[in-house]
Amino acid sequence: MIQFRCGHCGVKLKAAQACAGKTQRCPACKAAIVVPAAHPTFDADLLDIAPRDETPNETGASGDIPAEPAEDLYEQAHHRDSQEAPSTDGPKLPWPIDVILYPLRWISLIHLVALWLLLFYLCPFVMALGLGTEYAPFVYTLPVAYAVYYFAECIRDRAGGGRHMPDYWMHPSELSKWDCVTQMFEVVGCVAVCFCPPAIYYVAREQADSIYWLLMAGGAFVFPMVLLSVVWFDSLSGLNPILVGGSILRTFVPYCGFVLLLCGISLLFVAMGFHLNGFYPLPTKDFLIRLVQLYLVFVEIALLGSFYHRHKDRLDWAA
Repeated sequence: MIQFRCGHCGVKLKAAQACAGKTQRCPACKAAIVVPAAHPTFDADLLDIAPRDETPNETGASGDIPAEPAEDLYEQAHHRDSQEAPSTDGPKLPWPIDVILYPLRWISLIHLVALWLLLFYLCPFVMALGLGTEYAPFVYTLPVAYAVYYFAECIRDRAGGGRHMPDYWMHPSELSKWDCVTQMFEVVGCVAVCFCPPAIYYVAREQADSIYWLLMAGGAFVFPMVLLSVVWFDSLSGLNPILVGGSILRTFVPYCGFVLLLCGISLLFVAMGFHLNGFYPLPTKDFLIRLVQLYLVFVEIALLGSFYHRHKDRLDWAA
């Protein structure tokens, strides 16, 4: 696949190598663009060859330019809402009810249970076969990477106006099998940027004093915006402090309420975890508690996506 950006709207695109040199329509802005060559075979400046004008002639014949976006031109995740119609089935509900009902659909519940079985049953079962703790990274890395990938997909889908969790396991435009691993590293980068300062301070001072809790509070305050930015742009460029800081200032009042709501749900998540004693076969109380915890994660995901959808004009991230 050839990866490049649209020269008009800047969205990241993918195309098959067979499309190199062809004129296509951008799936996001519908502008005519030329797919670049994946591996140039010569240097035009070195050979003194005049570069070919790759800008389509708007006034000329348009017979070679497709009227609609080509099926073999794939738009990246962070602008999918421009080419995918959000699910609008059913009447529009007040946002608190809509957020709570976000995971409640039969296909969504199947995803929910499947993720539970993968993370809290299959992986511990494999570890219980006699593997030492040193094998835990090999057992958990790909399942956790896929879970993080799907969480990010849900945030992007919700930010685009989706009413329910996506029906797909892997998005059809995500052609690289390593996309889920890349997404995991991006989310890990968000956590590191927000919570490494208090962690380093605690290691250095070996005490949880007022400065430690102040750093923790600061990290928790900016983390939702950092995560939303990185997931939306599908890149660590979302860690730009000017972008994050400006976005928080432009939406300061609703953002403060949004953070307080997320913190309340997170505290409920942690409080439920104190009643867990380990991993047990189905069905048990632990199964139900962990299922509710996973449900709360999707509620928080719906809140993240809804925040962007409601304040996207203030955030102005499409530019």
